[in-house]
Amino acid sequence: MPRGKSTNNLRRHSGNQESRSYLLIVVEGQETEYNYFNSLIRELKLTTIKIKVVSAAGGDPLVIVNTAYKLFQAKLQESKRGGEPQYDEVFCIFDDDNKPEKYKEALNTATEYNFKSITSIPCFEFWFLLHYCYTTSPFTHYKELSPKLETELRKAGILKTGESYDKSDVELYAKLKPKLEEALINALRLAKKHPNEDGCTNPSTKVHLLVKELQKQKNFE
Repeated sequence: MPRGKSTNNLRRHSGNQESRSYLLIVVEGQETEYNYFNSLIRELKLTTIKIKVVSAAGGDPLVIVNTAYKLFQAKLQESKRGGEPQYDEVFCIFDDDNKPEKYKEALNTATEYNFKSITSIPCFEFWFLLHYCYTTSPFTHYKELSPKLETELRKAGILKTGESYDKSDVELYAKLKPKLEEALINALRLAKKHPNEDGCTNPSTKVHLLVKELQKQKNFE
């Protein structure tokens, strides 16, 4: 079965000329992750990488991986017809969604396709929580984590008293940005102190890996 092409630095070289690289990011819906990464990409203003963020339908982790595969194959066929080059890297962003079997199948399938799984357990919002605090306490699901996140957002002045966290807030990246470096530090600390080699540790996130990769590309501009 065809696989995605993986490169270490997301760049192509043609002689001594550097050319644009192509990156695909597939997320679950059209709100939280979609808005977050589009906002980050816009801010970085990358010119040597073309990044496409796509929302996959449904809340099944495996749907995200299979959608990424279809898009990868479509781009490969386009490339063969003389269109834009194929994707250099494919990232699938998903959480366990309280579907452990589907989650593990998604991890294995992504590995088979040579795609990068950017996972969070119990949910993507754990990455947001790391902007304000470090914790290794497990959460059974989003509803258990959200009150703690809302408390931290109120302390930071992002939420007013009585206001709730809004998954569809398009300004969320900008609001969280002042604490981004703290989130990166906390995520790295968590990875060292609370290993997540198989992607199944609760709590855990790999969002920082993609954020750092995109930031690194900015340094090459």
